Amino acid sequence: MPNQLVADLADQLWEAGRARAPIEPLTDRHPELEVDDGYAIQTRNIERRVAAGAHIRGRKIGLTSRAMQELLGVTEPDYGVLLDDMFVEDGDEIPLETMVQPRVEAEMAFILDQDLTGPGVTTANALAAIAGVLPAIEIVDSRVAGWRIKLADTVADNASSGRWSSAASSPGSPTSTRGWSAWR
Repeated sequence: MPNQLVADLADQLWEAGRARAPIEPLTDRHPELEVDDGYAIQTRNIERRVAAGAHIRGRKIGLTSRAMQELLGVTEPDYGVLLDDMFVEDGDEIPLETMVQPRVEAEMAFILDQDLTGPGVTTANALAAIAGVLPAIEIVDSRVAGWRIKLADTVADNASSGRWSSAASSPGSPTSTRGWSAWR
């Protein structure tokens, strides 16, 4: 996909989030959009947020259940980035007007005491890196109208990320170290 088109689609998702106005699926307008293109779009918007002062706190994995994969017609999970401004304290209110199309999901937050870098990361490496597991709540939020997403759409939309909360999500918590589907 040409860089200018990646930039244009990233801008459209950015504006949808800013205006709290969902857009039509990117894949409806660009059926050639592939998952790798979605990650390029996601990366562009994450870099924009980091340049504006946000800090990467972790990663998320979505579409991990067979039921969700079958619903979307995919055979693989998607990945997104968790930024510090996405975390809310346990019990805090989240104003609805800050979201586009929120939904709530129960999650498991894996706390890692070491980063996993690849290629070559094995299951044994991943298991050895886990320092703990905590319950968490994710408020997923799609900038794509009616949640009519295909895999490339949700990947481009940072895996439909919105907000994240866990009892240990507050700074200074003895469990807030580095994490996958959690924080770092």
